[in-house]
Amino acid sequence: MNNEDKMNRKIVIANLSMPDGKQYEIPLVSKTFSSGRQGFYAQIPSLVYNNEVYGGQIQVWKKGDSKN
Repeated sequence: MNNEDKMNRKIVIANLSMPDGKQYEIPLVSKTFSSGRQGFYAQIPSLVYNNEVYGGQIQVWKKGDSKN
């Protein structure tokens, strides 16, 4: 990633609401996906809820035609 790409990065916050009402804020950074679509992404290496460890990812992208 070049310096211009780093400067153009944007962040959005996703809120996870768990069944017991506990909430987690997850920052998502801007990303161009392999399809060419623009969106936001987060990798969640570890999230502890009810003494259990979860992992995962969040992807959201702009709907419509991709660049490819």
